[in-house]
Amino acid sequence: MVKVFYEDILVGEVLTNRSLTVDEALDLIGFEEQAFIEENGFDDIEYNVFKIVY
Repeated sequence: MVKVFYEDILVGEVLTNRSLTVDEALDLIGFEEQAFIEENGFDDIEYNVFKIVY
């Protein structure tokens, strides 16, 4: 299982048997940038802040 975080916020989880890039993981969980920004009260997000935890 792969968990995708933005800072300390769990964005989603993906069940996989291979390594993923952050972009691939975000695509698989159906990440919607604008909705995430609004839900968390951010002005904008930086993609280099996302991290994957295996």
